[in-house]
Amino acid sequence: MEPSEPVTDKEQKIKNLEQDLNDLRQGLAVVTDYYRDLKTASKQQLASLEIDDGIVKPLMEDELEFEGIWSFHEEVLVADPLAHVPCTAMYEAFVEFCTRSGRRVIEQEAFEFVFERMENPKPACERGNWIGYRLRTAKE
Repeated sequence: MEPSEPVTDKEQKIKNLEQDLNDLRQGLAVVTDYYRDLKTASKQQLASLEIDDGIVKPLMEDELEFEGIWSFHEEVLVADPLAHVPCTAMYEAFVEFCTRSGRRVIEQEAFEFVFERMENPKPACERGNWIGYRLRTAKE
């Protein structure tokens, strides 16, 4: 009977080793899947960052510029068909408005490009003057 017991012990050791090997393979598969998912997520995150930098941020900056000029248009200007304001004075008022309200100041050319497209009423630039608006006084 002795010979059968050592075989049983050996068989049990082999079964245990096979089970350990199987557990290691499963663990390796889990780790491999985790790193594959991590790599995919990293690529997706990089693509998202590239989209943000290339498309979303410029659109947001454009929107903020327009919103700043629109707010200036609404809060600082009064429609007056007979009024005229020198272009430099209008831009200086815009810069002051942006500084006071914590908005980013844009270049004068960009300001004039967007401002010229405002409506109700539409401003016109003639001979260095903006026609159709006046600056709101402190009492207004």
